[in-house]
Amino acid sequence: MGLPSTTEGEQARKSMDTRLSMSKTAIEDLIAKIAEEAAIYLAGGNAVDVGNIRDNVEEALKNIADRQFPEFKSKADALRWGQALTKAMAGNPDALNEINFRGEVQTHPIAAEILRFIGNANKTGKDIRGLFMKSPYGWSQDAIDTIIILLKNAQQISTTETNLNAAKINGATFKKEVHIIGASDKIKIKSLFLVAGINCPPNQEIFPYSNEFLAKLKALAHAISGDAPRQEPINTNFIKDIENKEGNERLLDILEQKDDLEAKYKEWTSKAAIVREREPLWSLLLDLINQAPDDAEMDEIKKEVDAINDNRLLLQEPDAVQPMLTKLAAKLNKELNKLKEEYNGLYDTMMADLQANQYFSKITPEQKHLILAKNQLLHKSEIKILQAQALQYQLQKLSFVNWKTKIAALSGQFQSALEEAILLSAPKAVSFSLPRGTICNQTDIDNYVATVKKELEDLLKQSTSIILK
Repeated sequence: MGLPSTTEGEQARKSMDTRLSMSKTAIEDLIAKIAEEAAIYLAGGNAVDVGNIRDNVEEALKNIADRQFPEFKSKADALRWGQALTKAMAGNPDALNEINFRGEVQTHPIAAEILRFIGNANKTGKDIRGLFMKSPYGWSQDAIDTIIILLKNAQQISTTETNLNAAKINGATFKKEVHIIGASDKIKIKSLFLVAGINCPPNQEIFPYSNEFLAKLKALAHAISGDAPRQEPINTNFIKDIENKEGNERLLDILEQKDDLEAKYKEWTSKAAIVREREPLWSLLLDLINQAPDDAEMDEIKKEVDAINDNRLLLQEPDAVQPMLTKLAAKLNKELNKLKEEYNGLYDTMMADLQANQYFSKITPEQKHLILAKNQLLHKSEIKILQAQALQYQLQKLSFVNWKTKIAALSGQFQSALEEAILLSAPKAVSFSLPRGTICNQTDIDNYVATVKKELEDLLKQSTSIILK
């Protein structure tokens, strides 16, 4: 009806509020009387009477929880499991101090149950959580995860999962460790890894770093052996045998073979440095030998190079590659410079003839320079002793075969230069090439000469000079 607006209506409303309040009080008194007289019984008929109704209900619920989860109160009943988990994931070995536990992690009741459950089999994090979060345990996920991570950090269990945290536990597989690696043994293993440049940070598991060490060892074996002239392929099955082991079993194997692994790593590292130095020289040697001309001396050098390859002498001491490269370079320098001298001698003779030619002498120095540049006649070949790499570069540009072609083409280049000079100094000059034909007798000779004479006479009437090609 809404709020009253009259005096009478206001009095009626207050009367109703009073009656309501008195009814509520009467109900509460009735409930209190019923509760005081109520009895709490657990299943089975046992009465719970420790105080008032509230105390009795709370006690009954605790009894029910204890019946359903009998393994909880004595083993996992603590408030700060979340804080303990945070410290465990940070690598703190004293994470259980948060729940007032001071002993070794493997002695904690939860840890004992988890280790018993894993036994000699492999168990996933999902399996472990699934068992211990339900009756009769009822342990919180934080409690289970904290103990799993601490057990792994303490090498009581192992997993292939790196940087284990709560998010990765469900999918990880765990195995109970049979062997425990002590602090002094860890130092020895870390010192081995340090030889390979692998620094293991403190308070972190060292197992993942074993993968890096073994990978480096295999890479060195492949770097120094294999195809000739390297040594025969190294058998790395012993590395694979170590890789096939997990957790502390692998670390224990590495510890037992520490001296041999360290010696191999140092020896193979030294050999790898030699291979890196000599293989480029070997490739250079092979390239130069393929550029070399054929003769008896070169055949002997090729046999020696084949011996280095066939006998796998890349790592031999003293070095067999560099002396052979030096010997080959000396031979190639000698042969190359011989061709250059032949080229330069012919160049000098033809250049003297060109400079003395009446037509060439009539043109200006600038014209002479342009003609010589156009016909690639400005410079002679430089004769000097080249190092092996410079030899390779020069022979790639101009091989021995091409050098001979270049010498044969020199006369044509000078002839072309002369023709250009004649055209400049005598613009009406014409070129003439002797006609081809077959001569069988004196009559053929007479006829050929007469024909050539007639053609030359006709050309001379039309020009100031004739250039014979």
